Amino acid sequence: MVNHLQEKIEFRETAEKLWNRHSEEIYTLCEQKCATAEEARDLFQTVALKFCENLGRLLEREDVMPWIITVLKNSHLDEAWEHYRTRTMSAVLEDSPEYMPFSEEDAAFYSRPATVEQRMFLYKTLGLLGPLERMILEMRYLGGFSIHELSCILGLSENAIRKRRLYAFTKLRRFYTENDILTKIAE
Repeated sequence: MVNHLQEKIEFRETAEKLWNRHSEEIYTLCEQKCATAEEARDLFQTVALKFCENLGRLLEREDVMPWIITVLKNSHLDEAWEHYRTRTMSAVLEDSPEYMPFSEEDAAFYSRPATVEQRMFLYKTLGLLGPLERMILEMRYLGGFSIHELSCILGLSENAIRKRRLYAFTKLRRFYTENDILTKIAE
């Protein structure tokens, strides 16, 4: 029992020494073959698994690098072909019209396109707002984007876009009423 255990320990130490001797060189080769660091780590892991699977045969060889290079090359080609063969479902997606139950003009928060005066007013006052509020108002009223388009671009829900737009207008109104600017504009 002790002799068998000692053989296992020696086998493991020999395998570790062999792997440690060549692991940096293997990883360098993986980096040279692959475009990204993640792909290189995956390829390195694949070579390490194949190394462990064939450890008994590798310890009998004098030089294991030709075997490792062949495994690395074949594994890389296998992964490249697998990536080429598989396609994501979004790659085969057909263009289809967007479904909306009713038009944006019929929505409760619909606002008409901005007039020239409103655009000039916004341009002068956008400095009072935060970056997101400013971006929403600029894109909506100066850029002409719809609420749905803004939602897709900014990654927020349509309701969040509307609320932030309302908050921005409230902030502007509060500033102008506190400074009596609206009464001067009306005169």
